[in-house]
Amino acid sequence: MGRFDSRITIHRPLKAVFDVYTQRDTFRWADFRIVARVHGKPWDLESRMHIKTNDAFGVTMDQVVTHFEPYRRIDFISHFAGITLLTQLHFRALSDDQTEVHGRLEFVGTFSRMAGFAVGPALEEGTEKFYKDLRRACERQEPSESPSAHFDRTP
Repeated sequence: MGRFDSRITIHRPLKAVFDVYTQRDTFRWADFRIVARVHGKPWDLESRMHIKTNDAFGVTMDQVVTHFEPYRRIDFISHFAGITLLTQLHFRALSDDQTEVHGRLEFVGTFSRMAGFAVGPALEEGTEKFYKDLRRACERQEPSESPSAHFDRTP
């Protein structure tokens, strides 16, 4: 088992950052080839996504939302290449126009033995790139362009 933490500061208000992260066109700002909803409404508990990366590995990942608190925290479990990854994402306002995104990640699996390299550093590097892509997407927008929230729980 491995674990690591990753943090990034984004120069946008908390609401703007969270809204970009949870927009309906999920992760369009990230370097993924395919993101498809396979079960449930976006960001509902137990909703599932199928994600294919756009890197040399072309990893296919299935992800399930296990916890959702608007503007505070999202947890999910991901399965890919023989690895199970638990992610807790915490969103915290540092000021009116700065937000910290803090990820706690734990993983288990056998992929690193098959692939011949340590999977922990590769996961950390991929996570850092993902957060930098999020920061770039958030900071590229004008403050008034924040996408609307997409987690209305009305039937």
